[in-house]
Amino acid sequence: MQSWDNIINTAMLGTDKKMPDNRDMPEELAGAFALIQSNEVADKEEKFLQSAALLYNYKQCGLMPVKKETVTLTAALPETKPWCSNFSTQVLKDIFFEESIPLLLFWLKHCQAAGQLVKPELLPAVLAAGADNKKLQPYIAACTGNRGEWLGNFNEAWNFSKQQSAAEQWHTGTPEQRKAVLKETRITDPVVANEWLQQSWTQEDAASKLAFLEILSDTINSEDIPFLEKLSTEKSKKVKEVALSLLKCIPGSPVVVQYQQLLKETVVLKKEKALLGLSSKTVLQWQLPAAIPGETFKTGIEKLSSTKDLSDEHFIIYQLMQHVPPPFWEQQLDGSPGQIIELFQTDTTGKKMLFALLTAIKNFKDKEWALAMMQHSEVFYADLLPLLSPAQQELYSNRFFEQHAESIIQYAVQRQDEWGDELAKNILGYTAKNTYQYPRSFYNQHIHLLPQTAGQELEKFSPTETYMQNMWSNTSEYIVKLLHIKSQIIQSFNQ
Repeated sequence: MQSWDNIINTAMLGTDKKMPDNRDMPEELAGAFALIQSNEVADKEEKFLQSAALLYNYKQCGLMPVKKETVTLTAALPETKPWCSNFSTQVLKDIFFEESIPLLLFWLKHCQAAGQLVKPELLPAVLAAGADNKKLQPYIAACTGNRGEWLGNFNEAWNFSKQQSAAEQWHTGTPEQRKAVLKETRITDPVVANEWLQQSWTQEDAASKLAFLEILSDTINSEDIPFLEKLSTEKSKKVKEVALSLLKCIPGSPVVVQYQQLLKETVVLKKEKALLGLSSKTVLQWQLPAAIPGETFKTGIEKLSSTKDLSDEHFIIYQLMQHVPPPFWEQQLDGSPGQIIELFQTDTTGKKMLFALLTAIKNFKDKEWALAMMQHSEVFYADLLPLLSPAQQELYSNRFFEQHAESIIQYAVQRQDEWGDELAKNILGYTAKNTYQYPRSFYNQHIHLLPQTAGQELEKFSPTETYMQNMWSNTSEYIVKLLHIKSQIIQSFNQ
């Protein structure tokens, strides 16, 4: 419509350049346009806006709706699972009112376990929540049934509810779906997951490759060695670096074996004469061989120390130790994990190498050595907590909570299982004194971790400072409300 284009041009250039006239208007608007222009009170800007409004409404009234004769709408397939109860539905409404994604996830998990479906009236709200929170999507897909899949056909953001096989999701799914199905299949059927990855690898971009390698890191094993070694020819420098770092976390990989051979010659037990030569004691000797293979430095080992505490030679040893499985030391130094940790702590150089040993424990996810480090180390290492069993995590979190509250809370909120009563009390007591750092939103995000008993003693944690008491009182009320909803979720699906 040329007249509307002229209005747009005037809006962009300004009314000083060109004002619309009768020639710019359709014949049907000539009278109304003349009336606007004859208004002596209005300035030219107001006249222009009135003219634009007049033409816009004329333009809108003249549009015809789009017709598509071939549009067909099929009904959703009948559901094979029962709807959740009215009680569960009301609890779900309460969760949406509180805007708590963790409680929504908690509700969906219980709904899935009960083999039930979200009632139709709440499907749009649940699907919309899934569009913004990817971790909800697998559970929403299981709890929205055929109607959820049907609705996904009309909104691309909701199509995660489509019931596809794992293979279909891998080959045709969104990037997020592909990552999710690869992660799950690596656990349930690693052979198939590896086949998928290797078949499509050359077609993936660098960002996807890095994302898939990150997923492999959670379940890395010796069967991945051939594939990772092939990645040394990748164009992307970052992909090559990540592949090499993964190889350094697999016992038996060529690079790890190479490091072990070097350390066998480097760190040995040696007997030294004690006072007056009347007795002897066993000490650690740290000395690199005269000739180190040049290939070692092509694997990321730096020659020069980047820290004042370690000489160049000790820094090389430190780097090698980070990528050698901790059980290597049991054979090399003929001792148990606890004995070796204590040996390191009594040795001047060994003390400096303890953090390298700690890194190796994390790299190889060695649970036995993680527990030994907790039991025998003079230092508390909070980042070993995820390698411990839930009972052990509780034990050491409570034992060292007073000195390391921040670090322990950091790992506690990453757990999947509920906190024990004592740990919950410790966390509540600390956060009550630091309400600005741990506001209501902290409990909204982590309410699934709080046991029901926590709501009974909240008053005990009230701060002594008057100005903080009111804030904690409001937070306590909020915690009680969330715990009540959590309790109702459990009750509603256990009826």
